[in-house]
Amino acid sequence: MVKRSYRLKTPISVTIGRVLSLLLGVLLLLRLFTALDFTAPDEDHFYVYVLDVGQSDAILLRCGEKTMLIDAATATEERALRAALSCYGVKHLDYLVLTHPHEDHIGNARWVIENIEVETVLLPTAASDDYMYGLICDTAARCAVTKTAEAGQSFALGGAEVQILIASGDTDSGSETQDNVNNSSTVLRVQFGTQVFLFMGDVEADAELSLLSAYDAQYLDCDFLKVGHHGSNTSTTALFLATATPTVAAISCGRQNTYGFPHEAVLKNLTLFGVHTYRTDRSGTLVFGTDGQEIRVIPSDTKGLSL
Repeated sequence: MVKRSYRLKTPISVTIGRVLSLLLGVLLLLRLFTALDFTAPDEDHFYVYVLDVGQSDAILLRCGEKTMLIDAATATEERALRAALSCYGVKHLDYLVLTHPHEDHIGNARWVIENIEVETVLLPTAASDDYMYGLICDTAARCAVTKTAEAGQSFALGGAEVQILIASGDTDSGSETQDNVNNSSTVLRVQFGTQVFLFMGDVEADAELSLLSAYDAQYLDCDFLKVGHHGSNTSTTALFLATATPTVAAISCGRQNTYGFPHEAVLKNLTLFGVHTYRTDRSGTLVFGTDGQEIRVIPSDTKGLSL
């Protein structure tokens, strides 16, 4: 007797399931490629990298081939800063902006100037007799073009427009206490397309009031806010947020820092105004990108972001 072989027919439900799985895979690939296209290094996109440097500040901006570093973290975070800049392939900076002469903002400035090609160093006008800050100024004068920040200055960073709203020394600080130096931080307004970014340095309530009195509310209206003074309750007042109305905010602060930053009052204010807030102490380096129409949060390890 000849044995017959039989093939089991694939149930139609299984076939449909396989087709749906294939389609889902294609959609996921398309979504991935779309994300990669969004991070393409061209003039059509602007990026903000709030680097994870503990209880200090270092913020990298990129538009096309143009780059800027706002502050250089505290000296104890040198390894973290070097690793972050290396990770993103930073070998050239068009601008290094030092917002004010506090160690947690200028601690690695000399290393940056000496080891990365820096075209222009934008120095604060706040007076300081700190020895380390003097060395930074001397190094900057030898290795790059140095300029002093002044309110009203503006310049291009690729397709983005950078403007100095308030610079060190613009406020009536009287004696040079730490709070006064914070209040005279350089504040930057950056616009790319319709999207506006505010970088607040360590300014506190007095400087926020100065901004509100010096500029029209429409001019201070922003989409992204780099929260002032690491989320201290001396900054980011409800009055200022009511004018700025950011959609997204970023806070640079250290994990379990001794200051208790960010303070609960600031977080409540941000929540009250419906701001989506991101923190380096919880998420590590924060990366934001825009095509000029909307801001996206991008995983910090996304490929294609090297400079």
